Amino acid sequence: MFNKKLGQLILISAVGTVMFGCGSDSSDSSSSDVAYVQYYNASPNSTSTSLVLDDYSYTAIDFADAMPRYGYSTGSVDLEIEGQDEDGETVTIYTDTVDMDDDDNHLFVLHGDYTDPQLLDINYNREDMDDLNADDDYEYSKMQVLIANVATDEGTFDAYISLDTQDFDEAVMLGSVGYGTYSDSMILDTEDYIVYLTEAGSTDVVYTTGSMDFTTETVYKLVIRNSFGAGDLKINIDSVDSTTTVDNYAALESTADYRIFNGLETQNIDVTVSSQQETQYLYDVAAFSVSDYQSTSFNDYGITVKDATTKTQLFNNLLVTFEQDDVKSVLVYQNEDGSVEGMEITQDLRPRAYEYKVDVVNLSYDYDDLSVYFVRDSETIETAEYTLTDLDFVEEQSTTLPEDFYEINIVYEADNGTQTLIYQSETLDISGDSNFTFVLTPDSTSTLGHRLTMLE
Repeated sequence: MFNKKLGQLILISAVGTVMFGCGSDSSDSSSSDVAYVQYYNASPNSTSTSLVLDDYSYTAIDFADAMPRYGYSTGSVDLEIEGQDEDGETVTIYTDTVDMDDDDNHLFVLHGDYTDPQLLDINYNREDMDDLNADDDYEYSKMQVLIANVATDEGTFDAYISLDTQDFDEAVMLGSVGYGTYSDSMILDTEDYIVYLTEAGSTDVVYTTGSMDFTTETVYKLVIRNSFGAGDLKINIDSVDSTTTVDNYAALESTADYRIFNGLETQNIDVTVSSQQETQYLYDVAAFSVSDYQSTSFNDYGITVKDATTKTQLFNNLLVTFEQDDVKSVLVYQNEDGSVEGMEITQDLRPRAYEYKVDVVNLSYDYDDLSVYFVRDSETIETAEYTLTDLDFVEEQSTTLPEDFYEINIVYEADNGTQTLIYQSETLDISGDSNFTFVLTPDSTSTLGHRLTMLE
């Protein structure tokens, strides 16, 4: 049972922390001259961004991340959002003046196109919730919840909420939210809940979350934002509490997407992807090629690979779990002893302004500790600004590159300092609408004995 006297003690201790600017969930209606601020980045193509208040810059956060809730002095405040431009320089992308009143709570949400963003100020009051939880005459525990919609081009949704032991027929309406709006907040018991979305004016559910843990006496800000996963409905719901933790809830209705890369030099392969609910087959995937994406239900799958010509089994029941909205690639490769195995990687399909996420996977059994240099026209490997180091066999590493032309050089350095060039690409144009995944494999037909395949 919740202990009210203990709760009040924790509350008093935490308020002192908030006053000094540390993240906290506590609020004290008797404190004067304090407002509370938090920032969440929902701009789908953004770089990392920072909230700046009166020239004080908070820690930068990536897309779909939040900074914790901080105490801040009241009054008129100059607000800026800072990000990076095409040269990687810090620039101001949004400015405004905000009035901070005593005990105000603001969640500032950056949304829209990063090159012309908007800021939604979710201004909520938690005094009633705090008063209820502080009342010694009762032993209940209350939380507060609201929902906002910042998913570009996805329309208006009606949001409903129920206990996770109930179904949609027992849900109550949380609010109707068009783009750039948020609902009133609702005070409920601390419990586990499910949130449902329907199209505005309809009761046909298009989005169902899993069980959401709302068991802390805080305000849960649910944010509908853009997603780039496998689901038909290109949105996700994030739950922002008062910490840096953002819980993501993909729709239970969402499927997963996967594809198969055949990293074997001399064999085409047949692939079986099987769960207790379904089995899918991919036939004759050619050497050094990648299949089209396949759609499947979320589940645990065993993947079996055979030689497409002889039907000899190469490996059996590689375990791969596909969650809702996942996008994955399964890479088939050969070990030094000739045995064949598989590994999975998760694909990030989110486009970014001015920059691209680049993944490199080493499937060359001959080498560990590789260095990957992304060399521009004015650079050599000695001066290259963007590099990956210590890339081991069956390891994936990632970096972010600004839009430009690059030559990819992959180098092995022996203990005595001798360097061996493993692979050197032609000049590549890192631009367009998608990120890049490269897979290094042995290739006896190549001049340097290796191939770097771009998975498109």
